Amino acid sequence: MSKSPSLRRIKADIRELATDPSDQYHAAPLENDMFEWHFTIRGADDTDFAGGIYHGRILLPPEYPFKPPNIVFLTPSGRFETGVKVCLSFSAHHPELWQPAWGIRLILEAIISFLPTPADGALGALDWTPAERKKLAKESVKFRCLTCCGKGETCGDLLPKMKPRGGDDGDDGVKRTTSKSNFHEEIEKLKLLQFQNHAIVEDTAKEDGKIKVDEGSISANLATAVGETQLTQPTQLLPTEAPPSTPVETENKVAVSVSGSVPIKSDDTVTPLGAQPPAASQQTNPRTSATTTATTSPVPAPVPAPAATDTFNDIIHDNPIISDNILHGMIGFFAIIVIFLIRQAQTLLDELIDLEGDDEAVGK
Repeated sequence: MSKSPSLRRIKADIRELATDPSDQYHAAPLENDMFEWHFTIRGADDTDFAGGIYHGRILLPPEYPFKPPNIVFLTPSGRFETGVKVCLSFSAHHPELWQPAWGIRLILEAIISFLPTPADGALGALDWTPAERKKLAKESVKFRCLTCCGKGETCGDLLPKMKPRGGDDGDDGVKRTTSKSNFHEEIEKLKLLQFQNHAIVEDTAKEDGKIKVDEGSISANLATAVGETQLTQPTQLLPTEAPPSTPVETENKVAVSVSGSVPIKSDDTVTPLGAQPPAASQQTNPRTSATTTATTSPVPAPVPAPAATDTFNDIIHDNPIISDNILHGMIGFFAIIVIFLIRQAQTLLDELIDLEGDDEAVGK
């Protein structure tokens, strides 16, 4: 026997389905991958899926049975999207609800039971009309899986033909088994959990929608307020025309030329285009004759000089070497050591000099 608990459990599921088969469903792993199963189920009687044959995949995780599988439908049903890992309370989308005691049989019976339930906006769920679902149920009997079906076979041929154990004939003439499932209570709880989870998600979405609406209203109000503020701010308008006969002069007796020309003396005047020059002055200043427009540029206000800053203080504060107290202490400590060493050296030199003097005296 395999040492892997997952493979041991999968083999136990295979034996359990082979020992007690059902005419409502069939499932088996692929020959080359024990963790991928293909299933075939019948639509439940008295539902929009009655008479339908639906095929799909069960993708078991390596941690099975401690983690739930993914469910993927391959046959169109009008209830679940095809090729999508659908969200069910017993699928990998809700690992917190999964129980290791559950196996492949519960998954198959739960899928059949979940087909007629409301879509509720879950991932991979569809909410097609009853007429569309019944039409797809009739067409589903023609579906064939290239992996599971042989030549000329459909997925319906994978379901076992069993002698009836009670019940009425179905739409296709095969008698249905009507005994209650051993997992009936668990499946009903799963339905309730699915409904509750959708209600929580829906309430959360509504709250998020309200928050987004409130944020949108606030943004709109702010935009309106900003627009009104911009409209109410005074706008400085540039003069479009100079006075017809008044020269433009400044307080310091320097006339300002139009269209950005250079300043002129106070004695010179600017004559607007088309106006006659004054009688007192028949000569026109050549600097003002270059003016071709009647618009004037406003004199910019003088920009105040920046306040003087203490350069020395800035250097002290900006330089970490100068402002570091620990570094200052270390420098002082080393300075004391250096002074001490210098004094010791001086003392030694004095002693050497004294010794040399004594030696000379003794020699004499």
